[in-house]
Amino acid sequence: MNLQENIQRIKEVMGLLTEEEKSYENKPIVFIGTAGAGKSTTAKKVAESLGIEYIDVDERQGSEEYENLCKDEPGVEVNITRTPDGRNWGNSNDAYKICVISKLLEKYGDSKVVLDIGAGTAEGHDLLTNLPNLFVLGVPTNPDDDKPYVDFLKQSRIDRAIEMGNKDLEKNEREMDTSHIQQSISNIRDYYRGKQFIAVLNDEGKRKTTEELVDEIIFKLT
Repeated sequence: MNLQENIQRIKEVMGLLTEEEKSYENKPIVFIGTAGAGKSTTAKKVAESLGIEYIDVDERQGSEEYENLCKDEPGVEVNITRTPDGRNWGNSNDAYKICVISKLLEKYGDSKVVLDIGAGTAEGHDLLTNLPNLFVLGVPTNPDDDKPYVDFLKQSRIDRAIEMGNKDLEKNEREMDTSHIQQSISNIRDYYRGKQFIAVLNDEGKRKTTEELVDEIIFKLT
């Protein structure tokens, strides 16, 4: 790299690019991933570094706004109870989740925003695969590499339950077999084959820091 290229790289990493210098397309930056991969933490940091809006799709699915937008659409079933502590309870079918993603893409499809889709990928993946800035976290491209990821994701979920102070969740995560994690990895790999997979483990099998993941993603974007 010459001096100007090095300066540009440093600006990218530090999030100091002007809007003109942010050469990635005016499309959402979409994050897909397995639960426990650090996807939401990374997505929020990318949004912060680039100075753009972060949108939690799971949160929008639980909002009155999107319930009202989608509840009368064909095939949609949604029943959400909202409690004073801000939590949402209830059941929504896949048609509702697809509707919310569709409405978000109608609104933000030509905008520089971060869309944190969540761990569920069966709902609406066909709406996302043509987006240019889609990143998949927590899924190796080669099935031969699945075992360390499965072990890492299980421990990550246990650690999260401990951090939350939720003893019942911790117990469930410890006792649950890893077949559901393996299935999630396999499904995501099949749905998003050919997209940009971001390894969350380094060559030594250690977890990458959030900063390392953000640097890698911004580099790929710009």
